[in-house]
Amino acid sequence: MPLARPTTQCCRAIQQQIRAPLDDVWVTDGMLAQAFERYCYVSHLARRRSSFVPGPLEGKRRLGKRKMTDLHMDNGSTLPPWAIEFPVDLRRWKWQPPTARSSNETREPGLPSSDSASDFSGILRWWHSKCRTTEEIRPTKEELEQIGKEPLAPSIALLASLSKARSAVAASTSDALPLAFYNFIGGLQQDLKLGVLDLKVVTRAVSTFPQSLMDTPTDRDVVNAAIEMFLSAVVHGIASSKVLGPTEFNGNFWNRLLLRISQLQDNDATNSLLRTTLDAVPLRHVNDVHEGFVAAVQRLIMSRSTDPGRAADIGVALRKLNTFSHKKLLHKIEAAVDEDSNAFVPATRQKLRFLWLQTLAHMPHIRQDDLWDACVRLSYFDPKNPGPIGRDLSQLLIQQWSSRGYLRRQEALESRCNRDANESEKLSLAALPVNMLSMQAHSVPSTRLLLSLFAALRRFGREAELIESIESLCEARKKLPIQPFIQLAIHSRDHRIALMIHSIVKSYRTKVSCYFETKWHWTHWELYIKDIIMDRELFLGTVWGMVDLGISEDTSQKGYKELSARRKRLFADMAVWFSEASHLNDSQAKRNVEKCVVRIHKQGEALPDKVIQALASVATRELKRGERGRTDRMRWMLGLLEQYKGSAQRCEVQRVLEKWRRINEELMTSSRGGMIGGPR
Repeated sequence: MPLARPTTQCCRAIQQQIRAPLDDVWVTDGMLAQAFERYCYVSHLARRRSSFVPGPLEGKRRLGKRKMTDLHMDNGSTLPPWAIEFPVDLRRWKWQPPTARSSNETREPGLPSSDSASDFSGILRWWHSKCRTTEEIRPTKEELEQIGKEPLAPSIALLASLSKARSAVAASTSDALPLAFYNFIGGLQQDLKLGVLDLKVVTRAVSTFPQSLMDTPTDRDVVNAAIEMFLSAVVHGIASSKVLGPTEFNGNFWNRLLLRISQLQDNDATNSLLRTTLDAVPLRHVNDVHEGFVAAVQRLIMSRSTDPGRAADIGVALRKLNTFSHKKLLHKIEAAVDEDSNAFVPATRQKLRFLWLQTLAHMPHIRQDDLWDACVRLSYFDPKNPGPIGRDLSQLLIQQWSSRGYLRRQEALESRCNRDANESEKLSLAALPVNMLSMQAHSVPSTRLLLSLFAALRRFGREAELIESIESLCEARKKLPIQPFIQLAIHSRDHRIALMIHSIVKSYRTKVSCYFETKWHWTHWELYIKDIIMDRELFLGTVWGMVDLGISEDTSQKGYKELSARRKRLFADMAVWFSEASHLNDSQAKRNVEKCVVRIHKQGEALPDKVIQALASVATRELKRGERGRTDRMRWMLGLLEQYKGSAQRCEVQRVLEKWRRINEELMTSSRGGMIGGPR
């Protein structure tokens, strides 16, 4: 008779051993090794597809039946391989001895008979009832009260270790700290991480131990290093603890800790510790730690560090702050930075203020309007201050956009902008939008970024500098992309800025790689047509020049019908706008409305009702002023009305106009008679 497969032997051995006492090993190492080797071998065979033996090759139908009879348990590590939920890789399973179930889990007791040894659900129920017999030993009430009165042993050890550490520092030389102090620091951080120390003892240690080190006659540099190591161990231990974490300590503790760290010497280690502490302060305690926050940020801003990423590091440490809940705190920090910067020369003062503005830009919960408000309060981009603002404003915008994840290629954008700014300071302001749109054009983030750029320029009154920068950029570059300038003109939301950008790029059209008019056509100007018409200082011919850009008479062009309908709606709106423009005289209004009517008539379309109303408004301007009116204008309006609305409408409107003219004549005659026969 051939030997059974190792997996079968393993299952049989388990069935035999599970009836034995729980102290016995119910899966031997030999059987487990054989089953493991067999599994590794048969799991790679192509022709073996299913098996009736519970295991990794068990058929899906067989597996479903076994699951329906409750022949599986939870995903615990005490289960045998054949009882783990399929499919599981046995090569990752490690055997552990069975563990007792908690007493609150109840199962029906009952030992299965020898006839039903294969009924594993009965075995599992018996197993759980067996584990439930072990009662949990709980301390009595008197013992708990006695334990509460006794101080914790690690806390007592900490007090003794603090005394030994102080003695070690006092006895140290001016070169370095002794090894015993390093061991004390490592043990302190580990105890804090494990949460075995008492809260009150830790608070008292932070309050008294640094001052006790200051009272020793040891060299000041050594003492400062010892205090910095002690406070660093406290902060990192609390920050990494899951038992005695940052939320267990109150705001007074964090305030004292920040103030103590702010008094240390200025170096990179202290600055890093300050940032870690600021980040570790729980959000609910921030409003109670104003003094510590102000001192810490003030110290970081005034530091002599030359790290270019200092503002980003401070912004990350303060990333939890927002202007809704912590507006008062942010204003206190800004006032402290402004007051301290006044002690320096103007150039250094501007650098310190700009560092705080960069910090705000790196904080993701600070709105852009709040950032610009801070710039105004610090008078950083004040028009009275001479010099270009392109480089600094570009840096603030890039840093704030990147803190919110708007930029996909931040480093590449920064390198391009820095290259243009190094070439000439005048190029920096225009280089930002042009480079950004060249890298990520026609995207929603790029649209928002352009709107925020123009919002900043309007807030500081620096729109003219953008136009100068665009002109310098067009002059400096050998080739010009057309799309960034089109997007700039569209999202400027100002028709004058758009016209100036168009005029500048048009003057350098030889540097554009494509045909200028085909790319910058009339559809890009629909947004500004009304503003151009209503602008008293602009020439009316500018409107028709923008409307006629890129016109194609090719009827086979894709989308020709849609563009024709779009132009018809535009001309109808233009007729209404011309009739409403109060700065146009009667002749100008009538002439431009007539142009709109001719354009609509050229497309073979009927005049919309609002165009008819515009015609009537232009033709009756004199009547509205109480004058007799011009006959030729009325005939012109009546002729168009008869052409598009019929003779009946013409007759009805003509009767109304004649009555209106007659009333105006009578009023004019009576007013002249009153003036002649009036009192002398």
